[in-house]
Amino acid sequence: MSEQIDVTQELAKLQQRVEHLEERVEKAESRQGPLWFLWEAIRSILIGLFIVGPVVAIIFGVLGALSHTHQA
Repeated sequence: MSEQIDVTQELAKLQQRVEHLEERVEKAESRQGPLWFLWEAIRSILIGLFIVGPVVAIIFGVLGALSHTHQA
């Protein structure tokens, strides 16, 4: 049961990070420079790879481990 709580907490953290990224994109869109928007898009992608990627990997790892323990 604690694994489910951990997954729920990770999903809540992920949601907060996504909301933060959405706010940053909105701010970037409000600025007029096309190069600035491109830079913000690149930064968002990099942040997604280094923050969201590992969180998703952890979630799938926990879910995979849970499914193996229930099958045994």
